[in-house]
Amino acid sequence: MDDLREIRTLLAKPEPSPETVARRRQQLHARMGGRVPRRRARWLLVPVTAAAVAAAVVVAVARPGGQSPAVATARDVLLVAATTAERTPEGSGTYWHITVTVGERPPEEYWYRKDGQFWIKGEHLKGEGKLFRFPTESQPFNVGPLRLSFDELRGLPTDEEALYTRLRSAVAASDVRTSAGSPSEAELDGFAVVTLISLVSEAPVSPQVRAAAYRALAARPDVTDLGETDGGRRLRVPMFGENREVVVDPETARVRNTPVWAPLTGGIASTTTGERATIDAEWTDELPAE
Repeated sequence: MDDLREIRTLLAKPEPSPETVARRRQQLHARMGGRVPRRRARWLLVPVTAAAVAAAVVVAVARPGGQSPAVATARDVLLVAATTAERTPEGSGTYWHITVTVGERPPEEYWYRKDGQFWIKGEHLKGEGKLFRFPTESQPFNVGPLRLSFDELRGLPTDEEALYTRLRSAVAASDVRTSAGSPSEAELDGFAVVTLISLVSEAPVSPQVRAAAYRALAARPDVTDLGETDGGRRLRVPMFGENREVVVDPETARVRNTPVWAPLTGGIASTTTGERATIDAEWTDELPAE
């Protein structure tokens, strides 16, 4: 990571005060029909590969006494999710365990050790439903187009501007290519957003880094709120010239029900049948029986 080049980044809005975050949380809660927030110690997340978040959402929130409605934005959704992420206990363990469930299919599971060794289990994965250890040397974690060690992941900046700058610099310095060759500036932004999505969903980063990734996403332009759905808010996010949809639950800091995500095995994954993927990620000390 020493060869990361400094680049200029877009100016982000100042971080809101605790009072502003509380007000936004109340507005979002009101909009969601007053449902009681679900608090869990474990992360149920969905990796999404989406291009960034921030901008104007037009969600009218009813206010008492017939007053004009307050407006919640996509930025509000992501900043509340960031606050939730920062306050969620991380847990501990030997293996970072990820479960990917697509629709009603049997889940696919992955266990990553801090040195990069990993095991997989799933009917359509190598091993055909049995626990399989990859016979490779320890290797970095694949975060979008980047390959980072566990220590590098844990050492990422907890400030959103510094985090985005480092990730985009690393993407620009990498050998990532598109079908047309070297990526354009807009495509570099898109690749950087994939890394942010990986950080808020699959990567074994600290709660502070995950929160910074949410705030960095909140600073990205051209994201539109599509309204409430089961479990959160639907956000339409443009990436590589195509709009993608991701569902964010700001009260649990979960990204879920997504057709596209960035797995730690590298690349970009997507469903092709209209189904959505949900990811459960947590630390554990145990591997299943082979």
